[in-house]
Amino acid sequence: MSIGTVLEAFLKRMGYDIAIREWEVVRSWPSIVGERIARVTVCEKSEKGILCVRVQSAAWRQELTYMKETIMASILRETGCETIKDILFY
Repeated sequence: MSIGTVLEAFLKRMGYDIAIREWEVVRSWPSIVGERIARVTVCEKSEKGILCVRVQSAAWRQELTYMKETIMASILRETGCETIKDILFY
């Protein structure tokens, strides 16, 4: 058994695998949403399956709220992360 396999099993057993997958979404935010949206947002963290995204203005916050389902689909397609259940734009 390789060290990678052992480490992966340990992380999964400890529940860190979810945190790692969700951090990948935070890290990949610009490529998930594209340059235009990335310029006006900062994906700060994921907490209990909720992605927390700071938005530059109320107008953008409203627009992104309408786009939430599309962004959620992009998250799944780009990262394979199934544990993000919602996005909080603030």
